[in-house]
Amino acid sequence: MTDLFVGVLSNLLGEIVGDIFGETLKERSDRRTLQRAIEVAVIRAEQQFAQEYEPHDPELVQVLIHHTRFADLPSVRAALRDLLAQPFHDPQGSVAVLRRSFRDVLPERIDRTRVDAAMGAFLGALGREVLYIPQLRELYALSFQKISAESGRATAEHTEAAVRQMAALTDGFREIQASLRQIAAAPDSHLLAAPRPAPPERPRPWHNLPQRSYAEFIGRQDELAQLTRLLQPHPRSRHFVVTIDGIGGVGKSALALELAYGYREHNAALPESERFAAIIWVSAKRTLLTAGGIQQRRQTFNTLDDLFREVATVLEQPTILQASSDERRSLVAHALAAQRTLLVVDNLETVDDEELLSFLRELPDPTKAIITTRHRIDIAYAIRITGLPHADALRLMQVECEAKGVRLAPAEMDDLERRTGGIPLAIQWSIGLMSLGHSVESVLRRLGQGQSDIARFCFAESVAQIRGRDAHRLLLALALFERSVSRAMLGEVAGLAADPVGRDDGMAELLRLSLVNQKGDRFKLLPLTHAFAQDELTRNIELERDLRGRWIEQLVAMATPYNTVHWQQPDRSLLRREGEHLESLALWAEAQERPELLLTISPAVDGYYDAVGRWRDMVDLSRKIIAYARLLGDRTVLRNELNWLAWTIGQQGLYDDAEQAFAEAHSLATEMGDPVWQSEILINRAQLARRRGQITRAQDYCNEALRNARLVGAAQQPFVRADIAIEQGKIARDGDDWPRAEAYFQAAREVFQINLENPGFNLERAWGAYSHFAYVKHRIGSLDEAARMYRESVEALRERGNRAYLATVLVRFADLEEQRGNRQEALGYAQEALVLSQRMGLVPEQDQAAELVQRMRHE
Repeated sequence: MTDLFVGVLSNLLGEIVGDIFGETLKERSDRRTLQRAIEVAVIRAEQQFAQEYEPHDPELVQVLIHHTRFADLPSVRAALRDLLAQPFHDPQGSVAVLRRSFRDVLPERIDRTRVDAAMGAFLGALGREVLYIPQLRELYALSFQKISAESGRATAEHTEAAVRQMAALTDGFREIQASLRQIAAAPDSHLLAAPRPAPPERPRPWHNLPQRSYAEFIGRQDELAQLTRLLQPHPRSRHFVVTIDGIGGVGKSALALELAYGYREHNAALPESERFAAIIWVSAKRTLLTAGGIQQRRQTFNTLDDLFREVATVLEQPTILQASSDERRSLVAHALAAQRTLLVVDNLETVDDEELLSFLRELPDPTKAIITTRHRIDIAYAIRITGLPHADALRLMQVECEAKGVRLAPAEMDDLERRTGGIPLAIQWSIGLMSLGHSVESVLRRLGQGQSDIARFCFAESVAQIRGRDAHRLLLALALFERSVSRAMLGEVAGLAADPVGRDDGMAELLRLSLVNQKGDRFKLLPLTHAFAQDELTRNIELERDLRGRWIEQLVAMATPYNTVHWQQPDRSLLRREGEHLESLALWAEAQERPELLLTISPAVDGYYDAVGRWRDMVDLSRKIIAYARLLGDRTVLRNELNWLAWTIGQQGLYDDAEQAFAEAHSLATEMGDPVWQSEILINRAQLARRRGQITRAQDYCNEALRNARLVGAAQQPFVRADIAIEQGKIARDGDDWPRAEAYFQAAREVFQINLENPGFNLERAWGAYSHFAYVKHRIGSLDEAARMYRESVEALRERGNRAYLATVLVRFADLEEQRGNRQEALGYAQEALVLSQRMGLVPEQDQAAELVQRMRHE
């Protein structure tokens, strides 16, 4: 309401002063000085009204402060003009207009008597502040003298008329007194010409803070603490300007406002050196987002002069406004240097004034500044905020749902948090739509649309600044990735690999505009940004085709090395980092009916699912790939995928189905004449037979694999034989033949060495052999040595191994630690193994882990 009244009253004065007071105003006071005084008076009136009347009717005060638009009505403008121009005339008509206008714009549910009472209270505050401005008081006195002089001349000429005039004038005095009591609750009218008593000193800190727009401030406690530390006086903090940056709607303004209110409300409790004598708030916001859409907001701050005006108003320094442009900067600097002032500049990105940035760079001590901006700037210490953490996002949903009468199930809250990325405005906007009758499903669907109101509000202006440049290519390339991506891969997909400088400059621009999040050397988009960028990508057909082709090319190149036997595959740590991108490509290939692409990357996607323990997804994908391979007649993929599926379901106890798949895979490998793959499948068949207790059959498969190994090339033969040795060691182990098992595992270790920098094999296989050797040491009683080897194996497998190997080693380590008397450690390892084995359906490991957990919990 302050902005509306300040604008209306200032404009009205500009229109009427000449008509009412002629040249008197120019002779006695500068018009701009008067306008500034009016603005200060109206701000005080609003604050006084809110402070005094809120205990009586808090709801109506909030409506009047935040939502009224009645001052735009011509009739209201006329009524206010009349009140200012003719203070000695009957104000009943003008007051009635104002009251009717309040009734027009306020909700129907508010009782009219409440409106009248609030209107009277506000007019009283307005009258006390505005009508006693020194310049106006003098002008009103001159007008009164003019009326008196005219009455005197009439008396001299017409005695009888003069008597009547004096009587009317006497009645007029009485009317003036009554009118001023009604408008301003002021003393008798003769005090208009008398000096006004000095007002009581304003409580510190002086401020012009807007009302809080939120009922409860949620989260951001770490950021508040960090800001408080940065605002410590020099030399405890050497930072004078601090920026809060992030995408639109992330809560930058709310954080700055809460910080400012903290200094205002706890001023007396703070040490003297940490208090602020004044808090000055300026906002350059041009738009607001509500459930009804994006609304334009009158921008009251756009230049350095606008900032100077607010400084002059809050600090009551009218000489700043009277000074020339050249003098103002030094006067403002002097005023800010005279007291510890907190300057808050909200939405700086919408201000295009280099002089303002120059002024902020040179703020005088002890003044401090907080700047909120979507665009990172280089003049300050920067704090970037992103979406709320899970617990805070849920709390915000609960608060908003209670306020708006919306009910959300826990699963729906989780979906809303995921779609919004924890962005507070997106959460509020979504629940606002639900309160208007939109279904949860439709709101969630709208969040995924790049041209939704929330997406356009947050990103449209920023993206418009980079369209057609390298930063734009990088943003749209990021839209192809569901998760974080490395700088190198992003540059390749964007077509900027040959221009690392252009790539890095583009990424720096995206970071400056808060369009991308960075962690180390990886980058990602928030869900809302991702939706907007995807929509932008679909509108650029040629660019989308180019970027999509590069995306496919990069991911296929990453997947290709996994199209081989297990021990030859690259390190799984790559799949842990980038496997989600392969999964995205697999889903895209299936949706676009590109089965040949899906078959090409399937071994790598299988390896990713195995590395992270998603065996259900892995089995589903294998069955799908097998069906496509049969349809397309791709025997290589069919052989590989049958072998992979059989090994997986064999671990899950589906022995007959696994044996059938192994048999078909082995038949294909034999037909294709590939001894490496024949040996790989035979080793897996031996493992399946051993698990079924068919030891002789398992030995037969190993012997057949050894005969095949003679046909393998010299470079690969040692690794094939070492792979066979591992299975032979397991057979000896299961028969309690520990010396023989140790010999086999040692032979495998000599080939699959864990300390090679560039091995020609998968290091996961080396750590598997190492952990098997540790188990032998465990069983023959070398407990300390076995514990050390287990610990090393667990650490390595957590980083690069599959979850099945890890579950097996954890069970054995738990058993060992129980033997060593370390029951707490043993329980921890057993519980971890139980979770992993249950998730993947590993039957023996699950049974062993469950038994360990139960035993240790009950002993």
